[in-house]
Amino acid sequence: MSTKWMKTLNRMEGAVDRDYDPFDSKNILQSPSPSLNWIFGKGSGLPFGYGAILFGPPKSGKSLVANLFTGALHQQDPKAIAVKFNTEMREAGQMEDYWKIDPERYQAFDVNEPEYIFDRIKNEILPMIEEGMPLKLIIIDSLQGVQGVRESGKESIKNRQIGDHALTIQEGLKMILPTIRRHNIALICTAHVRGNLDSGMYGPKEKMAGGWAQKHFFEYFIEVKRNGASASKIEDNEVKDFKGKKEILGHKIFVKMTESSVGVAGRTGQFTLNYSQGLVGTEEEILELAKNLKLVERPNNRTYIVDGQNYTSKQDFMNAIEEDKELRTRLLNKIYENNKP
Repeated sequence: MSTKWMKTLNRMEGAVDRDYDPFDSKNILQSPSPSLNWIFGKGSGLPFGYGAILFGPPKSGKSLVANLFTGALHQQDPKAIAVKFNTEMREAGQMEDYWKIDPERYQAFDVNEPEYIFDRIKNEILPMIEEGMPLKLIIIDSLQGVQGVRESGKESIKNRQIGDHALTIQEGLKMILPTIRRHNIALICTAHVRGNLDSGMYGPKEKMAGGWAQKHFFEYFIEVKRNGASASKIEDNEVKDFKGKKEILGHKIFVKMTESSVGVAGRTGQFTLNYSQGLVGTEEEILELAKNLKLVERPNNRTYIVDGQNYTSKQDFMNAIEEDKELRTRLLNKIYENNKP
């Protein structure tokens, strides 16, 4: 008798499909950075239908991480479409070929009025999805760039109202939530940081900007920072400025999963961005992950042993990872296998 009632319940709107695994590899959006994927925990990437918010200081790399995911989506799925709402209105200056974003399957909007973001998703984009448009990723960069409902269209800054922006983001995210969940669309948003006046002597000096609704909405909270160490910079030894400083060609970006409602929290990763080539040095990420997860033998400080093969230095091992696709794939599979629940 219970089977009869369960079949009826299963046909109702919103009934959860218990056979669907959001952390199955086919339901995950992975970036090209192994360590960025690893910090998500189970699934090793952002599940479609879930949301991640990237926060950090100005020019830390938040938009770059969003671009990495967009390019990866287009490499992963030959039909997938991505949409970005660039509320800081500088899209044209942030796009480079090395992101591998397909312009035929990517549409950006330089808008910050809430009706052109949240209303557009629900009233204009949702019907297109229901007609079969393969939209798989929505980006809002950034949430702090969205105007409050009451300030939008006002002629004077004096018309601002306390709480307007927080309420706008709360209602806007609530409006698009059914679209994200029911159609398995990954949502990536960026947020600014502000001074943490309650940090005390030893607490963090910065915290993510935004109201409580923003903090409740997302499943993944990723802090993005530049690695400020001099050793993390890629420098041009031939070009110097008027003060004799070397030209900076790239730098390392540090990421940390500060909170997660569906995975692990506290994991960190790091990848390298070259300003003319994009993401580089992923073999170093794989090496560090394999070493930290004890997937390689270390009989001494120089030697790495994998499946009986000896590598006599760190550089030797990284060269092998870069050149041997089979070795690279085998190590990545082992790394991501450790993330399965």
